[in-house]
Amino acid sequence: MRFLPIILLTVSCGFFETKQEKDNPLFVAAKDAGYLKDEVIKSDIESFKQKIISAKYIESLMVGRVSVSVSEVAEYYEKNKNEYKRGGDEALVLVFEKLNKNTAIKIKNMLERNDFDSEKVSKAVQKNTPRRVFLEKKDLQPNLAERVFAKDGASFIIQRDDGFVVFYTINLFKRGTIKDLADVSDNIQAKLLALKKHILKEEIKDSLYTIYGYN
Repeated sequence: MRFLPIILLTVSCGFFETKQEKDNPLFVAAKDAGYLKDEVIKSDIESFKQKIISAKYIESLMVGRVSVSVSEVAEYYEKNKNEYKRGGDEALVLVFEKLNKNTAIKIKNMLERNDFDSEKVSKAVQKNTPRRVFLEKKDLQPNLAERVFAKDGASFIIQRDDGFVVFYTINLFKRGTIKDLADVSDNIQAKLLALKKHILKEEIKDSLYTIYGYN
């Protein structure tokens, strides 16, 4: 039994060190220096906690109460088309990445020999899952821009460290043309959703202030 206190002391110290390791070391340093006893700091911490709890509560009251319909997106697009004018020449491109050389050549040949809407192209897209991206001419290196913007339907292969890449230009668009709704609908939806959330948040805050009063 005389060894029991030593064993308990060892276990206790181990627990203390483990707990400290889980804390932010900078916070531990501030706490050890007695910084948390400062009344101004304590007041700031309490204020910060209240703001977090208040924000989380308001978020909980907003759940499921905000949505944006397809018609709202279309209406916004029609009224604000000028927002979606292209600032420079753009290309809509399929990018097949991380391919071996033989697969890259097969895909390039298949794209060149078949219409983009053909069944063969559709199967290749499903099998190899390319990225569908808009590329701005001004953002590309001159040699790459020249190949991407050569013409609609242009395709070529480049080699990278992680394999071969096939580029296929679906469409070219001139500066000043307006982007299609399908290409900007996600952006519009996010914008309208953010606006609606802000309005609802302010409405909830006003109603709570009416019940509980202002600071």
